[in-house]
Amino acid sequence: MAMTIALVLLAIALAGPSTTLRAGQTRASATGTLRIYLARHGQTDWNVEQRMQGGTDIPLNATGRKQAAALKDHLKGVRFDAVYSSTLSRSRETAEIVRGKVALTSLPALGERRFGKFEGLLSTAPDTGPEFERRRWDPQDALDGGESWIAFGDRVRSAIQTIRSKHPSGSVLVVGHGGTNQAILQILFGLSLDDTRAITQANDELYLIELDAAGAPRLWKLVTAANLKDL
Repeated sequence: MAMTIALVLLAIALAGPSTTLRAGQTRASATGTLRIYLARHGQTDWNVEQRMQGGTDIPLNATGRKQAAALKDHLKGVRFDAVYSSTLSRSRETAEIVRGKVALTSLPALGERRFGKFEGLLSTAPDTGPEFERRRWDPQDALDGGESWIAFGDRVRSAIQTIRSKHPSGSVLVVGHGGTNQAILQILFGLSLDDTRAITQANDELYLIELDAAGAPRLWKLVTAANLKDL
């Protein structure tokens, strides 16, 4: 299936993110739009080493904490109704750095997909790396003690339903994981598995999803000096 959405690249960080996003927040309140700011947790040592983290609880490293601080700066002036993370420390710590005085809710259902026998292994390892890449996109493969994409998707869907039931409109921040955020986009935009696997959100990248009561959802991406190539 062809991509059913257009990725809109919004160069808001160059001219001043606070003013642009705050204006968007006003429009959201007026139109009944739910705006989900979708961030990935900051960098961990396992990200640097290209180890498969899955459900293993690996904390942020120094770079990850700097990325979280930069995210907080990008979102300065946005009034969040709530902030959500998974229960894994890399997600929670990122959200804690960003949230300010807004209450943080940690949902187990937002956790990264569990990778079974592959957790802790190098994704570049010649013996297990190709096997993992081949098997991870088989929707029914639970990766020898992990979680199938179907089961993972059902779990993430329950988290999104919880969030949307509590927030039919307004603005929320969700600090997820690489796989979790892929699943969120698949669910909300009706993407095929091939389209979903093409999404790669870096540790310092931010998306914005706008959901109206009527009409197609919209996806925006924050463009900073670091990723001008995305324009």
